[in-house]
Amino acid sequence: METKSIQSVEKNITMVALANVQPSSYNPRKNFDGESLAELAESIRQQGVLQPIGVRPTEENRFEIVFGERRFRASLMAGLEEIPAIVMEISDEQAEEMAVTENLQRKDVTPIEEANAYQRLLESGRHDVQSLAVQFGKNESYIRTRLKFVSLIPEIAQLLEQDEITISVASEICRYGEDIQREVYETHLKEGVQYNSWRGMKASEVAKKIEQQYTADLARYSFDKTLCLSCPHNTNNMMLFCEGGCGNCANRTCLAEMNAAYLTEKAVQFVEQYPAVSLCHQEYNYNETVVECLTAMGYEVECLKTYATAYPKTPEAPEKEEYGTSEEYEEAYKEYEQDFSDYMEQCKAIHGQAEAGEITLYIRIEQKEVVLCYLKNAASNANGTDGTVEKPLSPVEKLEKQDKRNKEIALEKTVEDTKKQILEVDMSERKFGQDEDKMIYFFLLASLRREHYAEVGLEEKEPYHYLTDEEKMDIIANLTAKQKAVIRRDFLIANFKNAFGGNAVASLLLDFAQKHMPEELAEIKNGHNEVYEKRHQRIEEKKAVLLVQEQARQEAVEAEEAQPETEMQPEEQPQPEAELQTEEVAA
Repeated sequence: METKSIQSVEKNITMVALANVQPSSYNPRKNFDGESLAELAESIRQQGVLQPIGVRPTEENRFEIVFGERRFRASLMAGLEEIPAIVMEISDEQAEEMAVTENLQRKDVTPIEEANAYQRLLESGRHDVQSLAVQFGKNESYIRTRLKFVSLIPEIAQLLEQDEITISVASEICRYGEDIQREVYETHLKEGVQYNSWRGMKASEVAKKIEQQYTADLARYSFDKTLCLSCPHNTNNMMLFCEGGCGNCANRTCLAEMNAAYLTEKAVQFVEQYPAVSLCHQEYNYNETVVECLTAMGYEVECLKTYATAYPKTPEAPEKEEYGTSEEYEEAYKEYEQDFSDYMEQCKAIHGQAEAGEITLYIRIEQKEVVLCYLKNAASNANGTDGTVEKPLSPVEKLEKQDKRNKEIALEKTVEDTKKQILEVDMSERKFGQDEDKMIYFFLLASLRREHYAEVGLEEKEPYHYLTDEEKMDIIANLTAKQKAVIRRDFLIANFKNAFGGNAVASLLLDFAQKHMPEELAEIKNGHNEVYEKRHQRIEEKKAVLLVQEQARQEAVEAEEAQPETEMQPEEQPQPEAELQTEEVAA
């Protein structure tokens, strides 16, 4: 019997053709267990669909599921043609909320599906965490924890969906950003990891390992950590119980930015305090971001190939609150005063050596700090070639030298960027100018032969002299027509070295020679052609002999094939073996 699209059964329920029903994108449920779906399909075959699904019309005789997609799938498996449904005239927003709410009430909804559903309801603007907690009978902490699962990378979310990791472990991992999650997955959770696998670990163990391996101790950084105290990426604010202190930072990007900003500001303050002292960094283990930032600000940051000695560390004054008695504090303070006096003497000695030219002072950029340091001046740098002692540069001379180098850097960067940009400019429609013509000859001069140096106005040069850029610029400034012809032809001749066999360059070479040296070319050709003719003659003679031999063999084969087979006479025919034996016995 033909199935009707809609057949009224009772007041609020209609029979809808399964062919006219489609699933909804609003359903937070994406995974359906095959075994339980098969069991439901068998129950439907036996008893039918006991509870109608909810649908809404989308177009003529077409419906979208609002709730009940699992019953719809099972009915298809059971081979039904229609299913009882409640048809509702509702908006997209109402359909989404009903779909999410109905599916979240089920026991087998996965944590990721639940998280996505809560997130969708929040994004609709009709709910907040408090209203979701009331609607679904959960506490706010539960809702917030589930919402964090939305931030899980797909690989870890799939592990949670497949029960490869627990909800507690996922709750610890989702506290961190994508970069840390990715490293944790690749190194410790990915299938096939044999060493350092975290699968099967308790959530507390995973939390501790992530904090130890993938977060930075804020106490090791010198910048102001006031904002860090309330930051959600501070591990002190991630856990119920913390060990005190500044905590650890799980936001690497923010940490790097705050550290770089602090170091840059401190380096600038040092330069203002010590204007004659140069900025530097060691060849390795320095903060590249800070160096790039200072360079962009116009500061010269020198790279030291050898290690510079750091200034002595300033002693810290004791805090009275840290001591039990006033006597202990006074004793500690006396020790501090002595240490500070020694520190000042060391600094005075260092400055004396700097003024004498024995050492050079620097402001060094490190990974997490900016410090004063000094480098001993090598004896080879102090002595000139004639054995005299060179006078060290004064602070003003150092600044002038630095300014000169900065100008050179600006030109170098301009040239590099221009080389890149010039490839993007379309100049095909522009007229080729005289200045460009001169540029062409600048490059062509690289092929000028020594015997033509005098032709372009150069005096006799040493045998292995190559034209300098300055000489080329002087030559192209006032080129005559004859000089241009000489330069162009030398360029052609230099490129004829790539002529081989019958390639295109070889063809151009022979055309060039035919025009400028026809007699010499004819002599060369005749010499090689004469040898070729003799070789050609020998080959033709050998070919003639081989052809005669081949013809004789062919005639012999044809004669043998043409000869008829002669029949044997009766007396010549062989006798059967049995008859021969009889004759032998008779004899």
